[in-house]
Amino acid sequence: MAEVSAKENVKKKDWVELKRKPVKDPGFDETVKTLTPEKIEKVVNAVLNAGKNSGRFIAPLETCIHCALCSEACHWYLSHDKDPTYAPVAKVKMTLWELIKRKGKVSPEFMKQVARIVFCECNLCRRCSMYCPFGLDVAYQIGMVRRMCFLLGLVPQNILDQTNSLSATLTQLWITQADWIDSIQWQEEEVRADIKNARIPIGKEGAEVMWCPLGTEPKVAAYHIARMAKIMNVAGIDWTVPAEDGWDSANMGMFIRDMETMQRVVRGIFDNAARLRVKRIVLTE
Repeated sequence: MAEVSAKENVKKKDWVELKRKPVKDPGFDETVKTLTPEKIEKVVNAVLNAGKNSGRFIAPLETCIHCALCSEACHWYLSHDKDPTYAPVAKVKMTLWELIKRKGKVSPEFMKQVARIVFCECNLCRRCSMYCPFGLDVAYQIGMVRRMCFLLGLVPQNILDQTNSLSATLTQLWITQADWIDSIQWQEEEVRADIKNARIPIGKEGAEVMWCPLGTEPKVAAYHIARMAKIMNVAGIDWTVPAEDGWDSANMGMFIRDMETMQRVVRGIFDNAARLRVKRIVLTE
């Protein structure tokens, strides 16, 4: 019996190690080479001490009683054979707890592992907070660690590229305004093959609804635009899409806590709504 258990333990250990093997990503692997302990310390403490952040970090850490109720709510924990290192409280302790305890005095390699945990082992879904008897906002804590990583450039390359695109063009995938208008007109023609005289109004003032898609739709999945147009036309909705920049509702800055870009994306959508004097904003998904 002891021999069987030993084999099972080895097998389980190998499985966990395989699952935790980090995927190579230039956003982590190349950026970490440019970091210094001094730069990390400066950024970490700047985030920890900004505004009211200090209290929002310390209070939950001191309140948490490690009851593990959050674990049963976490799909990462459940889908990894209930490995305790995937529990939300463990992820906080391995990242934010250590950064506070060490006052930001950590190595670049340690910070790389922190980035891997907060970006690759948590979706910020907030289910753990719903199960916490104290309502502690674990997602906020993990999210602000992502903020530290963003300021250091330790972000998965694909997400950072999309955020940079939003910062430069207010679109997720480097789409020009001409491409946006062309996609709308093209999909309007497609819809008319099924619905006579169907329209996708562009920049219509006073419409009831303004619909904003994700940037991926005109770029790689334009048929989603046609599907939405069919729904709106059959339902008889008075609707429109924005004619100016600020139509892309993909807010990748939110995921990496690029607060500046995140706010610009939201402001762009609301500015369009105000300009067109619509009553409702409908976002994709």
